[in-house]
Amino acid sequence: MDYPNYKIRQNSDLLPLFIDKPMMYPKGEKFQYNNTGYVLLAMIIEKVTGMFFDQYLKENIFDVCDMRLTGYYELDKLPAKCANSYIYCAETNDFRTNIFSVDAKGTGAGGAFISVKDIADFWKGLLGGKLISKELAAKMLIKQSGDGIDAEEGYYGYGVWIIDNPGGKDYAYFQGCDPGATFISEYNPNNGIISVLVSNYGDNVWKEMRKIRENLY
Repeated sequence: MDYPNYKIRQNSDLLPLFIDKPMMYPKGEKFQYNNTGYVLLAMIIEKVTGMFFDQYLKENIFDVCDMRLTGYYELDKLPAKCANSYIYCAETNDFRTNIFSVDAKGTGAGGAFISVKDIADFWKGLLGGKLISKELAAKMLIKQSGDGIDAEEGYYGYGVWIIDNPGGKDYAYFQGCDPGATFISEYNPNNGIISVLVSNYGDNVWKEMRKIRENLY
């Protein structure tokens, strides 16, 4: 109630939600993904570069990879042809948009508007050395943290989840979800397949990704 979603339009707006909360456990004790780590990382980028996070990404990632439709757009200022996301309402058996359920603008924790082609071009740019060296990109796609207990979220690389593949090179993917929006994109280095699944109705993209692994890998 103190920090409604329409007030969250940059990374620093999220600080009051967690800055005074206690640590869940001592640092170094175990691995656990958390969004606030990426919010702080985005704020570090802003401090070092003197640029807003979304503008830095546009100039150094989106434009470099020719991701022409991708951007951190504000919900009350969306560009033309930008799809809304919808949440199912059981009470009325219909749908409503998610404008009151997510941040007014995305942050380091996520929230970019994308196209399927743009994400495929991101993978190609990352793997092709447009963003960082191919050697560093290779380190992103190998296990850096985790215990492997969970088959899909048991390991983490640098910014991507890693799925163990005893029969070859491991699979790498990144994902996201918000009310009314789900996303997953995976790269299989064994056959070069790039998969991108997006839903603006909150569908189970993970279930469909498992079908791709089963039938195409």
